[in-house]
Amino acid sequence: TIEKILPYLDYYLMDIKHMNASKHKEWTGKENTLMIENAMKIARSKMTNLIIRVPVIPGFNDTEAEILDIARYADSLSGVEKIHLLPYHSYGEGKYMGLGREYPMGTVESPSDEKMEQLREMVANNTSLNCVVGG
Repeated sequence: TIEKILPYLDYYLMDIKHMNASKHKEWTGKENTLMIENAMKIARSKMTNLIIRVPVIPGFNDTEAEILDIARYADSLSGVEKIHLLPYHSYGEGKYMGLGREYPMGTVESPSDEKMEQLREMVANNTSLNCVVGG
C-alpha cells in the first residue's frame, strides 16, 4: 500500500519510538519490525523525502543511548537527512477522559527544554542528520 502512494508524496513523516522490538512491544502492544522494514523500503525507493520523528518519552526512550540508536539507524537510511525529536506531551489525556478510559501514560512529565537540547546536540554531533526539536 505504501509503495503505491509514494509517487504522490513530497514528504513521509515516520515515527520511530524505539529500536528494541521487545521494549517497543511492551510499551505499544506491537513490535517495531514492520515499521523498521518500511522505513528502509521508503528510503530505498527515493520517491519521497523521509523524515524520521522520535517522540521522546521519559522512562521509555529518553536516554542518550536509546535516542542515538534511532538516530544512527535513520542516518543509515539512504536519503534521510532530517530527524525531529518530539518532546512527550499529555495532550491526548482529555480524549481518554472523554471516552471514559484510563490514560495509560499516567503522570509522565514532558522532558525539559534542556534535556531536549542535550539530545539534539548529541544527535547532531554523532550523525550527519539535521536534528531539530519539534516538527
